[in-house]
Amino acid sequence: MTTTPPFPIHIRSLLATDAEALAELFAPWHKPLSQFEQYYLEQLLDKRLVLVALSPAAGPMGYVTILWESPYTHFWRRGIPEIVDLNVMTAYQRRGVGSALIARCEAQARQRGYRRLGISVVQADPDYAAARRLYPALGYVPDGFGLTPEDHELHLFKTLLPEP
Repeated sequence: MTTTPPFPIHIRSLLATDAEALAELFAPWHKPLSQFEQYYLEQLLDKRLVLVALSPAAGPMGYVTILWESPYTHFWRRGIPEIVDLNVMTAYQRRGVGSALIARCEAQARQRGYRRLGISVVQADPDYAAARRLYPALGYVPDGFGLTPEDHELHLFKTLLPEP
């Protein structure tokens, strides 16, 4: 399932100048400036890629990051990078922005030669209900190891490239 947003959307890598705007925009979600500054530094070190979705009229709508080395053991052992911290402002949810960000993550992972991409979602919190519906609709399937007990996350992956 791919949804085309009913408005123009531009996705690009995080710039140093984006940190303050994103921190202000996502402050109600407890996303401090230091988080975005850390993300930018990790991007410079090629540990993480941060993508920002922008509307020409309204500015930032959301962002997502990919950790090239997942902290989740089963992804890390298999060399599967992981999408983490996908956030779309409420006004833009269910309008294709999250799907567009994930599609760009998949393209970036493919470009680097990764065959699979992981994503995780908390199961016990109703705030993540939309994500629990979206990821399978985009082709992500559970990795077969169940929920992690410490954070109650289900870990899913998607095959991006066929096995050689």
